[in-house]
Amino acid sequence: MNIPTLIISVVFMLFAGTWLILQQVRALRSSAKSVDAEDRLRQQVAELEQRVQTLERIATDKQTKLREQITSL
Repeated sequence: MNIPTLIISVVFMLFAGTWLILQQVRALRSSAKSVDAEDRLRQQVAELEQRVQTLERIATDKQTKLREQITSL
């Protein structure tokens, strides 16, 4: 293998390696964004579950039933 061929091969390998590393970095960034979105969705679901529990408690509260019975009289 002569010197010019060796130089061209090394340059090609450097470019190919750089491109592969950039592809991996881009993939990691996109997966990090999807993890952040998933965490936000999990938080929203937890908040909504808490709200539903509060509404269920209000709807089944004995005091509320008592007030409704008194008002209906």
